[in-house]
Amino acid sequence: MKTMPTSAVLGCLLLAGAAPAAYAACEVQGGKIQAAMTTNASTMDAILSTTNASRQVAIYLFESLVTYDENYQVIPQLAESWVRSDDGLTYIFTLRDGIKFHNGKTMTADDVTASVQRFLKVSPGAGRFKNVQSVETIDPKTVKFTLKADFPFLSNLAIPSPTVAIYPADIVAKYGDKEVTGADIIGTGPYKLNRWRPDVSISMSKFPDYVTDTRFKGPTGFGGARTACADEVNFLPVPEEAARVAGLQTGDFDYAEALPITAVPQLEGDKALKIEIVKPRWAILVELDHKDPWVSKKPFRKALEAAINPEQILQAASFGRKDYYRVQPSIFFPEQKQWYSEAGAQAYNAPNADTVKKLLAEAGYNGEPITFITNQNYSWMFKASQALAAQWQKAGINVKLELMDWPSQIKRAQEKADWGINQTGWSPRLDPFQTLSSLQCGTVSAFGYCNQAMEGALAKVNSGLPDDERKKAWAEVQQIVWDDLPVIRIGDYFEPEGTRTTLKGYIPFYVTPRFWDVSQTKK
Repeated sequence: MKTMPTSAVLGCLLLAGAAPAAYAACEVQGGKIQAAMTTNASTMDAILSTTNASRQVAIYLFESLVTYDENYQVIPQLAESWVRSDDGLTYIFTLRDGIKFHNGKTMTADDVTASVQRFLKVSPGAGRFKNVQSVETIDPKTVKFTLKADFPFLSNLAIPSPTVAIYPADIVAKYGDKEVTGADIIGTGPYKLNRWRPDVSISMSKFPDYVTDTRFKGPTGFGGARTACADEVNFLPVPEEAARVAGLQTGDFDYAEALPITAVPQLEGDKALKIEIVKPRWAILVELDHKDPWVSKKPFRKALEAAINPEQILQAASFGRKDYYRVQPSIFFPEQKQWYSEAGAQAYNAPNADTVKKLLAEAGYNGEPITFITNQNYSWMFKASQALAAQWQKAGINVKLELMDWPSQIKRAQEKADWGINQTGWSPRLDPFQTLSSLQCGTVSAFGYCNQAMEGALAKVNSGLPDDERKKAWAEVQQIVWDDLPVIRIGDYFEPEGTRTTLKGYIPFYVTPRFWDVSQTKK
């Protein structure tokens, strides 16, 4: 058996993500942070969350055994240490002492076991743990995982969406496979939920009994030594771009995400504001319902791809500002050097009207309507879908745009079979296995897609192979993505966000605003 992390390994982790020695968590204590968000979270139950809007809140409220640091490396969070067997089939975790839940109870191994068992049963992310045979409590501080086969277990465990969030065992017993709601949204994070009023606000308050992880000198990535400086953080769904801009300028909002690119020059001239480009941020793509009679035909999917001019789509989404988009085919961004690949790129960015006609004829398509669902909460999604629809209609593909709010779109995509194309965006994946939920047979977000060659490549990606072999397997996956088109990737979209200069210590991050270790100095 091998103990992980040893003191040497943990020391390396701390140095990799640690803040400078003179780091001070808070310039001031107290105050309230008002954050204008693009949309409303679809759930507060972190185990069920698949959307960025829900994940943005979950990382304040919940914690996991392990998480990711600033450099996309796995670090401990609720775990004190762990032991991995030489064959990779057993992991034994020792928990940190004295961790408190928001209801005042002390976390034990039974809470971890119950939470993980619920995740494996009901979470949309459960598919990535198909090789977990069992999880059991050994004693109040020790949890044992037994695997059927070696796979990137720690990396899977660290993923923040859906997160393997730890709840009190009695909450798990109360709700089972149902959505946890209301006052029972109880985790161990630096903030606790005050109230959630859908479409109005999510209010979180400082958790006074939060146990800071003193192994770290400061926050890093999703974890480290996190400190709640502000008394309250409020996430306010503000779908109108103009309202987010106006509120940021007047001081009604201290932070605004997804600012309109057209407003950036004006905002940059305001000395009370700080505007930044979040990069990488989004991959614009469309998901396909493979149960749809037309989408299920590969020639039809290839026709969809052959009709796309990605440069035009990305220009539409970014108003032609080249510093806010990038035409490139890789699911992983160029900044993610370990996993970036151009496999299958020959199929990308090659629009051809004659090819489209040939493929549609091969599919037997005669202008039947194809429902294309989208939203205006994310303006770049809406603009991309409008441009895509225009390109497809010009090519003879009769797509019909249907507009709804983002939470309704997610629910419709996952629960109904009355659509063919779903406009969406993927935030940066931390490891290739994160794509399993969209590419693997039988998973919710694969929408009926199933390809045995893909299954074989995914099995290697989600195995205990060394990373260099997993990287080769990942190239196979991406090649199949472009050959078979389970989804269609358009390109990269980068996003401006803004803060008031009264927020001290704020550092942009690719997936969410992080308001721990951030001081509200506004009087």
